[in-house]
Amino acid sequence: MSIKRAILLSLVSWTLLALCYPPFPLGPLALAVLAPWFYVLRMANKKGALGASYLGAFAFNAISMYWLYHVGEVAPPALIFSGLFLAIAYLSLFPLLCAWIFVKIKDSRLRFLFPLFWAGIEVLRSKGDMSFPWLSLGLTFGNSIELMQAFTLFGVFGCSALIVASNMCLAAKKKKLVFVPLALAAVLYIGGALAYDETPASDSITVAVVQPSIHQTEKWSKTYYDSVMNQTWNLFETLDPSGVQLILFPETAIPANMHVSILEYDFLQTYAEKNNTAIVIGALSRARGAGSEKRLNVYNSVFLFGFGYPAAEYRKMHLVPFSERVPFDNIFPIVNYVDLGGGDFSPGDSLEIWQPGNYSPLICYEAIYGDILRAAKRKGAKFITNHTNDGWFKKSIAPYQHFNLVRSHAVENGIGVIRSANTGISAFIAPNGQIIEKTELFDKKIIVNDMPLETRWTLYGVIGDYIEWILFAFSLGMIVAAKISLKIKRALNRS
Repeated sequence: MSIKRAILLSLVSWTLLALCYPPFPLGPLALAVLAPWFYVLRMANKKGALGASYLGAFAFNAISMYWLYHVGEVAPPALIFSGLFLAIAYLSLFPLLCAWIFVKIKDSRLRFLFPLFWAGIEVLRSKGDMSFPWLSLGLTFGNSIELMQAFTLFGVFGCSALIVASNMCLAAKKKKLVFVPLALAAVLYIGGALAYDETPASDSITVAVVQPSIHQTEKWSKTYYDSVMNQTWNLFETLDPSGVQLILFPETAIPANMHVSILEYDFLQTYAEKNNTAIVIGALSRARGAGSEKRLNVYNSVFLFGFGYPAAEYRKMHLVPFSERVPFDNIFPIVNYVDLGGGDFSPGDSLEIWQPGNYSPLICYEAIYGDILRAAKRKGAKFITNHTNDGWFKKSIAPYQHFNLVRSHAVENGIGVIRSANTGISAFIAPNGQIIEKTELFDKKIIVNDMPLETRWTLYGVIGDYIEWILFAFSLGMIVAAKISLKIKRALNRS
């Protein structure tokens, strides 16, 4: 196969894959669109296959992740563009690694294990300070509530393995395997339709979600602070609190340190007590750390105010790399002296279960991790509140991707989620993935609805942690084995 043809097929394959993720419509075609790429891996020489793979993956990530430009707009322009390029280049290394492994094992029986390796690499990408599980293949099922039910059995990562296996079959030499994608889609769709349970919950809580839709450039400006808060309070005061048991505001709805925002603190506490309700609102907090240095730690937090409930604070545990914390700063303290244009937050250390309703608050990025949702559910959470500020993304595909991630892991673990997003998408999501109600981007409104207090048993919710660690260990084992075999081959060639 010529290098030009290999590059063309790879670019077509990966570009079509980018259009399978919500909000794009291709969805289930993810079961087939990677077949041309697998054909390239099977037919092209090693250098051609790997080069074409990297270019295809780069195009995929450029289409899917261009919005990172907006997130970095707090930095100088040169740093933004170079950071965007480096981020896309870094993320493209994971498909390249998968291509390298496939090329090494394509003529052996180990190729049948490649879908598990791919899933293991996705798990690997979700671990550690640099974790970013944003574009797992399984998330392409987010266009279909029926297909999403497969998450309850296989999880998002397991569905990624199914998608890889389907594409491998379509690209295989055996013609009878070309029907696998269609058959798999039919089985998953019919099975999901049968498993989709719309039985109403016997117990629920009435919740109001405030979406103030504050423009990001105004939100963090001291000049606009009073204007920002007035927009939030004016919308909030249109709410009729009678019968509402919980009121949710987005992440950093108060763009200041809550502990010194005396007027805001007193207003929220008085409102909650007067109206016999509870309020959860995002703000910053500061506290001196322990030890000889007593470093002033800054936290991205949400605060609980409530009638009959003690005031409480939850500090975000899983921080966004580079945006909220420089990765590995605890191992290499020198990186703290490099200004990358992001925040310098400290992580919290524990999940919380708050009342009323036994819910666990999570902030922004945290709700895209299935293991965090599982941990909250095991701790006793009946639903999750997800407080986020997607205003950073502006008008792009990112808020839809973020929403799909949260919804997918909610289905995976059988727990409902209420999202309160500054600029959208705010929503009530049932444990089966049903969207009870949602806003559109940049709506300035309050939505009020009932949230079920019944979780849903899922197989993956029980065994997901074990499956993910097994996949993680398996992928690392294959990489080590491939490197050892490469060293042996080189040694034999030299002898």
